[in-house]
Amino acid sequence: MTHIGLVLRNLDYCDMCGFDFTNPDDCVCDCNCHTKVFNNEKLNFVLEDFRTLLPIDEKIQTFIIDPPYNVKYNYNRSKNGKKYDSNSTDNFTEEEYQQFNKDLLDLSYFNSKDNASLFLINTPKNILELYETIKNSRWEFNQIIHWIYPNNMGRSKYRFTPCTRYIVWLVKKDYKCYVEKLWQPYKEDSKKTRAMKAKGRLGANLYDWWEINLVKNVSKEKVNYVNQIPQELIKRLIIATTDENDLVGDLNCGTGSTLKAAQELNRRGFGCDINEELIDLWVDILNKPMQDKLI
Repeated sequence: MTHIGLVLRNLDYCDMCGFDFTNPDDCVCDCNCHTKVFNNEKLNFVLEDFRTLLPIDEKIQTFIIDPPYNVKYNYNRSKNGKKYDSNSTDNFTEEEYQQFNKDLLDLSYFNSKDNASLFLINTPKNILELYETIKNSRWEFNQIIHWIYPNNMGRSKYRFTPCTRYIVWLVKKDYKCYVEKLWQPYKEDSKKTRAMKAKGRLGANLYDWWEINLVKNVSKEKVNYVNQIPQELIKRLIIATTDENDLVGDLNCGTGSTLKAAQELNRRGFGCDINEELIDLWVDILNKPMQDKLI
């Protein structure tokens, strides 16, 4: 079992054995600093596969997971002359991909609270192909949210331009739900809407389709990596299903966008990934002061 929040609180060396973290193989104690845990008071990043890492010692309130899409993309890249050998090529067989997502759903279920939610972000095609895996998991289906965005890629004379990803909202019994905190203006000014405003209900619930731009190369929040999920989208999911100081998890955390959003909303975050190239991005998030910004 991994004890989050206890290992490598100092980013420069191991607090327990004193060895320089740049040479973890030289560690002679049993503190396991070589597992490469990076954290501050709110966030914990772990460089390890979720299938060998879980369980951790605290149940998670909400998982927000944007897993590999199985599009044959090779995340192993070179940087400053260094080759990152992280075995993170997005290239599964159909059976491997089904098993990967089954493990994702099963392990997250057993490491989540009794009133937890899980949001699984993927392409419509993949979600359809994963239907049986999702249906047969222990999670209960709640809703599909349609994330739509302007997009110039994938144009074809044989089909409409794809600009949608599905967010499958899975839950446990009596899950936390605060959808009323996310609202849109009423469409009309009527006696009913004025009465609702008088009671403090300033708008209607959001629809189940959200138009939020992709994080593009020119976006202010863009970092030097691929497939980054917008902070606005992540923050909506966190606000809708958690309270302050709850633990938000991401088992394929990539750039750390989920944990960054959790920190800015005064939640705690736990994330893991297998790509060593991400470490610099995680350290940047850990070292930046928290910004008190909502959506």
